[in-house]
Amino acid sequence: MIEEFPNQPKLPPRQRGGGRLAVALMAFGMGAGAMGIGAWQNGWRPQGLAQVLPHQTPKPQASATQAAQTLESRLATLEQHLRAIEADAAIAGAQSGRAEALLVAIATRRAIERGMPLAYLEGQLRLRFGAALPEVVNTIVNFAHQPITQDRLAAQLDAMAPRLTGPQDQQTSWSKVTHDLSDLFVLHSDNRPTPPSAQMRLDHARLCLREGRIEDAMADVRLLPGATQATGWLADAKRYAEVMHALDAIDTAALLEPKLLRDASGRMIDQASPVVSPLPAVGASTASPK
Repeated sequence: MIEEFPNQPKLPPRQRGGGRLAVALMAFGMGAGAMGIGAWQNGWRPQGLAQVLPHQTPKPQASATQAAQTLESRLATLEQHLRAIEADAAIAGAQSGRAEALLVAIATRRAIERGMPLAYLEGQLRLRFGAALPEVVNTIVNFAHQPITQDRLAAQLDAMAPRLTGPQDQQTSWSKVTHDLSDLFVLHSDNRPTPPSAQMRLDHARLCLREGRIEDAMADVRLLPGATQATGWLADAKRYAEVMHALDAIDTAALLEPKLLRDASGRMIDQASPVVSPLPAVGASTASPK
């Protein structure tokens, strides 16, 4: 029939291998699917990737016991540091309290020497030194309520000088005559030194007073002819000498008191003083001339 139409184009002959290829592809796909299902059920492992990536060995880790021991060691070291810091802080606080107490003592001395009221220093004295030296604190506070200065004692002594060195006004006429005769005739032993005159004693008393040796000045005044006229002066000088000793006591306590000194908050200062040796005696007096 084709031959009847000679001009009609001829179709290429049908190839028989296409069906076989399709069947082969289908079989391969089914096999690959079966393998995938089996691998999914049994657990898939990328063998190729394992071969490509380098093998990494896990680093050794400390056991739980070693970690606990390391932690305990660090905690012990930290506790030691904390204890050292606390000890240093306690020592610093104690020394600061002593320094503040010494400043209070110095300010109190200046107020007493100038005859000024203590004001807030009275409360600080009772707070810091009241437990250690209650009588000393009372002596200072009571003196501050009726103050007297060293300059005032010197001025009073100068004002009384004529009455202290000369005969007393209360003497009778016969006593005055006896005193004058005793000045005319004086017997001295060869081995006995000549006693100082009244003016010499008065001058020495003035010198002792300027140097702060109040007890020596009082001893000289008691030996003057008119010593009975100096009763009030001797009482004031005694009070002044006592308050000076009290001020020396709180100075020493601020440096050396081991237990009863307190800080600004009223807490006990239980740290030892950095001053290990006692302070030398302050204001050692010399003997007055006899």
